[in-house]
Amino acid sequence: MVGKVKVQPVSRVGLEPLVAMAEQLRASLPGWGDTAPVAARGQTPSDLAVDLGHLAHHDGDGFLVASIGDEVVGFAASFVRSRQLTVTQPWLLPEYQDQEVADTLVRRAIAYGDRSGATECAAHILHDAPWQATFFRFGLRPRMSFYRLMLTSEQARTTGRELAKLLPGSELSRDALNRRAGAADLERLDRLARGMVRPMDHEYWLGERGLHLAKVRDGQRIAAYAYGGASECGPVAAATGEAALAGLGWALQLAAEGATADVQVLVPSTFETALENLLDAGARCLATTTWMTRNPGATLERYVLSSVTLP
Repeated sequence: MVGKVKVQPVSRVGLEPLVAMAEQLRASLPGWGDTAPVAARGQTPSDLAVDLGHLAHHDGDGFLVASIGDEVVGFAASFVRSRQLTVTQPWLLPEYQDQEVADTLVRRAIAYGDRSGATECAAHILHDAPWQATFFRFGLRPRMSFYRLMLTSEQARTTGRELAKLLPGSELSRDALNRRAGAADLERLDRLARGMVRPMDHEYWLGERGLHLAKVRDGQRIAAYAYGGASECGPVAAATGEAALAGLGWALQLAAEGATADVQVLVPSTFETALENLLDAGARCLATTTWMTRNPGATLERYVLSSVTLP
């Protein structure tokens, strides 16, 4: 490598080429080829595009771009929620994926977390043992895998209908969403399932992403929430295993409604009953990713991810 690595926060006007880089690099990974961007007029932005835009807006100081001379060679987006730093998959051009650039990006991301008062650090790695080794050198350890499963819309609808029968639930009306009804329940369930709260992400899922929200009851208490939209399943968070399965059922049904493509579901390996039900329903396992943390924390056995960038 020639030249000194410079790392600085992203500029909003410079986001588009970074998104294009990440989209191309992700599509080159085994099990992610179906995510290749399509150059078509009016094409819906990818999950990477909208998620990275959200992080650039709310967590700009943690969205770090690496350059050598005048050339941008990669970036890493990170965010802090409830004193937890999450570093999403770093993206580097293949010719610059050496230890120095990777270490510099990760070191700066962790330093951002330290300045923000984070006491825990996690990373979501989509591929490559070298990236796992990089985070290992900074004190993180592999804790679990996430499975990338794909179902047809009919499989999602049928499986979702059966799982939703486990406990009573209902989709929230647009009026209830506008009034932010039940926001305290979302916070409580996030604390139980994820060990953190993330109100700005809920606003994003309901607003910019336009997802639908359902809640599951266990007696008089809200036991799970579930998001879904056309072909989009999750996130789901729950207080009990049964409620988590029922919430997954609602998310699958919401994803199947108006689906224009197969439904992706990102499930932690610790949520074993969900994996069993989905695989029995005919889901295809396309890829696995790795969740690394500094300390053993939330086991995520009652959780379904929203996306690779906002786990």
